[in-house]
This record gives sequence, C-alpha cells and structure tokens, in this order.
Amino acid sequence: MAHLTWADDTAVNPANLNKLTQEDDLIPPAAVAFAGQAGYTITHNYGHTDYQVIVNPVEDPAGFLGEIWYSKAANTVVVYNSGSAVTDFDYVLIPHA
Repeated sequence: MAHLTWADDTAVNPANLNKLTQEDDLIPPAAVAFAGQAGYTITHNYGHTDYQVIVNPVEDPAGFLGEIWYSKAANTVVVYNSGSAVTDFDYVLIPHA
C-alpha cells in the first residue's frame, strides 16, 4: 500500500483528496494486520501528532474485530482492536502541519 501525504497545507476535506501525493515507503498491505490489544505499530517521520489516521478493514473479520482505536505519537501510531480478529487493514496518515 502506498503512503499518502498532502501536497500543500489545505484543510482536509473530500474536495481536496486529489491533492494527495504518493510515497512508496511503507509496509505492503499483506503485512498489515490487526494485532488486538497488543496493537500494530506504524512508523512515520512526521515528528508531531497533528495528523489524521484512517483505518479500514479489508477482510471480513466474521464479527470478531471489535472496536478499533489508535494512539498517536510524534513518529508512530499504534492501531488496536478489542476483538480477536487479526485480519488485514489499510491505513492512510494525513499530516495537518
């Protein structure tokens, strides 16, 4: 999966999604799977926490995914799920600053 970042400082809204540019520096989708309450760590180099995180399951968890949440840090974000599913997910990080 490609990593997407803003091409300018325009506010995030659906009308501006065409302003995303692609960087091929992240983990391939097959390696990105939910890890329960241990979490799955995504590393980036933003150096701040002013970014949006979008997480979407891409496989049927058969009702075992539970709740999804994340914890942001300056150079990482950890994605958690409360259920027992360890199915794949896609994600996008969009920096605001």
